[in-house]
Amino acid sequence: MIRAWSLPLCAALCLFTACKNDLERVAAIEVGNNGPDRITTGAEYLYSDSGMVRNRLRAAIIKEFSGTTPRTELSGGVELVFFGPDGEEGSRLTARRGRIDPATDHMVVEERVVFVNTKGEKLETEMLAWSQDSNRVYTDRPVKITRARDIIYGQGLDAAEDFSRFTVRKITGTLFIGRSDTLATGNTEP
Repeated sequence: MIRAWSLPLCAALCLFTACKNDLERVAAIEVGNNGPDRITTGAEYLYSDSGMVRNRLRAAIIKEFSGTTPRTELSGGVELVFFGPDGEEGSRLTARRGRIDPATDHMVVEERVVFVNTKGEKLETEMLAWSQDSNRVYTDRPVKITRARDIIYGQGLDAAEDFSRFTVRKITGTLFIGRSDTLATGNTEP
């Protein structure tokens, strides 16, 4: 005859015996020396200077490494927003993945890189580097820049970090030149 109090007691004993850690098995799981020190998902970092937010970095996954080659790896989608002096959102850079070298304040983003400035000009490339100490972005890869009526192609680019000014190397494309533009033929104004 089973007593009513014995069923809960048996269930509790089974539960306690099932919830033990096998220390040999746990010790067998070894994290390699090359693994990340920290993994953050759905992260947002704000960078400020003199009390003003200058940049906002978002990434689906951020892995921080501090070993022999300290770095931060960004994956699953990256967004870097530059803020203007008034605190308003300005230019926006997106990519699939990136890498930050903290020793040099250098960031490289790759795969489907899109950078849109406050004028609506859009840069598309597959790799773009941002050097925080010189406040510039650059690439030696093919670029496509779309403006109001122009599409510019080139091989390489140098730009201000917020993409407000840029120089395209080995340029090709179609440019619209208005009658009042100084480059238009027949314009005799100095």
